[in-house]
Amino acid sequence: MKKISSLINIFLLVAVAGLYYLHFSKNAAKTPQNKTDEVADTSSADVFVSQVSLSEIPKNAPIVFINADTIFAHYEYAKKAKSSSDVKAAGLEKTYQDKVLAFQKEYQDYMDKAGAGMYTKEQGLAIEEGLRKKQIEIMEMEKKQGKFLEDVDKTNADVQKKIYDFLERFNKQNGYYCTLAFTKSGGGALGVNDSLDVTGIVLKGLNDEYRAEISAGKK
Repeated sequence: MKKISSLINIFLLVAVAGLYYLHFSKNAAKTPQNKTDEVADTSSADVFVSQVSLSEIPKNAPIVFINADTIFAHYEYAKKAKSSSDVKAAGLEKTYQDKVLAFQKEYQDYMDKAGAGMYTKEQGLAIEEGLRKKQIEIMEMEKKQGKFLEDVDKTNADVQKKIYDFLERFNKQNGYYCTLAFTKSGGGALGVNDSLDVTGIVLKGLNDEYRAEISAGKK
């Protein structure tokens, strides 16, 4: 009994640590884009894009700028990726938390009753075997959580790559040395001249390409 008690106590510490890891990893991943939504959602994406005119592309300028808040808030691929990951993360966290709490309760109940001599040796062994199986189930869930976080990282990297690749082509086509990002909260460049802000043009281009990929069955 003492051996199984020690093993399960160690497992409980690991399980609860995993619960907090998932919770804070999810929140950390959400924080930048939550701020994005707060800044950029004050205007409609459709209204914003409808104002875009290719004739407004800055000429004879070595550097132009994009509002990162607006890009990530209204780029359809980024929005879809964020929404999908948020929903799945919430579901995984809830299921994991429920299982860990149920395990803790069952384990404590077993220890209290076993300590009071309410189980025969055979009954105790049967209960311990059931606890071991639930322990394995929770460990498997932890593996799924790790795989999910890896998938989120890969998707985020893909979103960033698509933006980078688009800007690389955009700069080459229009003769810009580079496109710098800024945010209304003060990140990156400050005091950007409106005439050098190509956010709307870039956003329209990104969404047009994404819609074309969907139509072609690539997404």
